[in-house]
This record gives sequence, structure tokens and C-alpha cells, in this order.
Amino acid sequence: MKKNILFHIVCSIMLFISVSATANTVAVVVNPENQSLLNRSEIRKIFLGKEKAFSNGKTVSAYDLPEGNDNRALFVDKVLNKNESRLNAYWARMLFSSRAKPPKTVASAERIKEIISENINAIAYMNKDDVDDSVKVVYTFSE
Repeated sequence: MKKNILFHIVCSIMLFISVSATANTVAVVVNPENQSLLNRSEIRKIFLGKEKAFSNGKTVSAYDLPEGNDNRALFVDKVLNKNESRLNAYWARMLFSSRAKPPKTVASAERIKEIISENINAIAYMNKDDVDDSVKVVYTFSE
């Protein structure tokens, strides 16, 4: 009986460790030539259309992953401090009042890397596992 309980405890610990080790880490990325330094607050302002330029004065082009994407859900929650329905309502208000437009939606991390490598003023986010030398990480966060 004690061996059975011990076995279940060990299995539970191993499961917890394996789930923790696979936690999503999302990276906010820019072109490697972009020298802007960004914190969470600045990234939030950019992706909510409140900040339209990098610190160097160049106009920002922000790119979003599609709704339903796990990395987008994490970004919306951890960086924008919203859920999808609140974000959609926010953008409806911004569009109606002509104050801002939402970031362009891109289907995949591969496409984001193409866009970022071609545009020094682009910013996006993706799973950290998808990052390569075609982009520069300026901020990371996890679940």
C-alpha cells in the first residue's frame, strides 16, 4: 500500500515537472538592425495603437498572429492585459472613432520572420522556439 502511494506521488511530481518544462515562452521580435529598446509597457502601447513610432522616430508596423493561436492568447493576456472579447471590443471602439487600426494579422511565425527581415520597423511576436537569426528578440514572457 505504501509503495502504491509513493508511486502515485512520484508520478504526480514527474508530470508536474514535465508540464512546467513545456510552458510556452513567447518572444517579441524586431528586425536585427532595429536598435530600439522596448519594455512591456511600450510594447503594449504599440500593439494597442497608442504608440505609433519607435524611440528612433520611425513609424512602427505591428503584426499579430490570428485569433485561436496559443501564442496570441498568451500575448493578449500577459502583455495587453485583455482577453479576446475585450480586445475585439477595444478595436471596435478605436476603429469607430478613427483613433487607431489593429495590427495586421499574419498566419504563421515563418511569415512573421519574412516580414520582419524585410522591414526594419516591423514588430511582432512568436513562440521563442521559432526564433532564428532573421529576427531580434526584444522581450520575452511565459505562461
